[in-house]
Amino acid sequence: MSQPFKLFRLQQIDSQLDRARSKLKEIDTRLMQNEELLQVQNYANEAEQKLHVEQKRLKKAEEEVQSQRIKIEQTESTLYGGKVKNPKELKDLENEAVALKKYLIVLEDRLLEAMLSVDEAISTYTQSQNALNNIMIKVTGRNKKLEEEKGNISSDIERLDKDRAVAVTSIASQDLILYEQLRIKRHGVAVAQVIEQTCSGCGSTLNASLLQSAISMNQIICCDSCGRILYGGK
Repeated sequence: MSQPFKLFRLQQIDSQLDRARSKLKEIDTRLMQNEELLQVQNYANEAEQKLHVEQKRLKKAEEEVQSQRIKIEQTESTLYGGKVKNPKELKDLENEAVALKKYLIVLEDRLLEAMLSVDEAISTYTQSQNALNNIMIKVTGRNKKLEEEKGNISSDIERLDKDRAVAVTSIASQDLILYEQLRIKRHGVAVAQVIEQTCSGCGSTLNASLLQSAISMNQIICCDSCGRILYGGK
């Protein structure tokens, strides 16, 4: 088994590892990115806060109406209770009762408005909770698939790491050093296959002498243009 073939095989393993690790990073990123969920959660939180505000407003409106009705009852009780005899005082009480009743109408309108606002806030809150539940189901399902895919990829990486450990044992140290250097310089691709008389790494056409040497695979031959190790086998 020639050195170029061993290096080409190592390159295949490393390329698979690179793709697997890149995919693993992509999955981790997707697992951490939950923008849609965050948006719906914010919507639900705002709806809940709005509901609490409107409920407080309603409670205050109810208390004000109740307080006003008590004032009216007390004023009318004094007016018609027979204890007040002075005509002027009776007239003042009558005017006060009329004014209290007029303001009661205003307060009851506010109460009605508050009740309608609470109904609307409840409807919005319910919609937001339904949306949140739906997105949680969606995200949970998506994350489950991603975790399964991540597990499969991790298993592949473990297997490929073992294959790589075996592959490097049969490669001469100086050739392995050259390979690792080229991996760094050439974006992870140190070995290029010869396809139709060209270097698959950079696309350059190989001269006859270089092509013949690469095909014979008797020694390590590098591309004149990109410097990658050439593999002339199939």
